[in-house]
Amino acid sequence: MLTTSDRMDEVVRSIIKEKTWNLWVTGIIITDKDLTGQQVMDIPIVANRNTMLQYAIREVVDEVFILIPEEPDEQIQKLVQRFEEMGITVDLNINLYELDVESGSKYLNRIGKYPTITFAQREIPLYMIVLKRLMDILGGIVGLLITAVVTIVLGPMIKLESSRPLFFSQKRVGRNGRIFKIYKFRSMYADAEERKKELMEQNEMDGLMFKMTDDPRITKIGKFIRKTSLDELPQFWNVLKGDMSLVGTRPPTVDEFEQYEGYHKRRLSMTPGLTGVWQVSGRSDITDFEEIVSMDVEYIKNWSLKRDIEIILKTVQVVLHSDGAR
Repeated sequence: MLTTSDRMDEVVRSIIKEKTWNLWVTGIIITDKDLTGQQVMDIPIVANRNTMLQYAIREVVDEVFILIPEEPDEQIQKLVQRFEEMGITVDLNINLYELDVESGSKYLNRIGKYPTITFAQREIPLYMIVLKRLMDILGGIVGLLITAVVTIVLGPMIKLESSRPLFFSQKRVGRNGRIFKIYKFRSMYADAEERKKELMEQNEMDGLMFKMTDDPRITKIGKFIRKTSLDELPQFWNVLKGDMSLVGTRPPTVDEFEQYEGYHKRRLSMTPGLTGVWQVSGRSDITDFEEIVSMDVEYIKNWSLKRDIEIILKTVQVVLHSDGAR
C-alpha cells in the first residue's frame, strides 16, 4: 500500500474492515515522511519515497494500491509505469482525471471502500489459473514417479564421484521475489559455488546469468545427466509444492536477482517453470540476457494453456535430442 502519513490509518482500517478475501496489506510505503520501521495496526512501514522502488525490486510485492491524492498527474503516471515495468499489478485510487499509461489491461476494481483503476499485464480468468495448477499437480506426481525410478539407477553413480548428498539444493528467486529452494541431482563437485567466482571471466552470457562450455566444476556423471536433463527431475517436487510450474521462466539465483534492474523483475511476475520459451528456442545460441528477458516478457503477456502444452511437447523433443534445458 502506498499513501501519505495523514491517510495511512484511515486506509489500513478501511481495507481491514472490508475483508476482501484475496487481499491483505503486508507493507506500507509513506511518500511524505520517512516512517520506515514503524507500524500501523501491526503492519510495517517498509519504505519511503526514496526507497520504495528499490524495495519493490528486491522484496516480494504482488500488488500495489496507490492512494496519494495530492500527487501531480505526471508523477502518478511515472510511478504506475515503474511498477508495471516490474510486472507488479497496480491498483490506483480513482480521482477526477485520466491517466495515459500503457498497460496490458485496465479495469475498475475496489480496495477497501476505495474505487480504483487496476493496471495489470493482463487479466487471466480464474479457471485458467486453476487448470494450470491442476496440470502442474498431475505433472508433478508423474514426474516424481519417474524421478524415483531414475534415482535407483543414478544414485550410486553420483555418490561415487561426490561425498556430498545425492540431491543438490540452492536458493532461487521465484514469483515476484519469493525465495525458495530448488532441487537437482548433484552434477558438480562440492566446491562448485566457491569456484564460480573464479570462473566469472569465462562467462559466455552477456548479462545476469552464468554459462560456460566445459565447466570444470561438473563431474563426469554430471555431464551426462545435464546433457540429458536428468539432473532437473527432482524439480518436480518444486512443481508439486507450487514453488514452480511445469512451464514458466527460469528462476534466477539470489546473486543474479540482486543485480536486477526494475524491468528485469517483470520476468518473475509469473511462477517460474521447469521449462520455458528459452529452453526450447535454441538456448545454446542465445547469450544475451536482455534477449532472454524479452522472450520471457512476451511469454507472460501472451500466456495460454495451449502454449504451455506446446512448450511441454517441444521440451520432450529437445530432451530426446540430448539438448536438455538448464
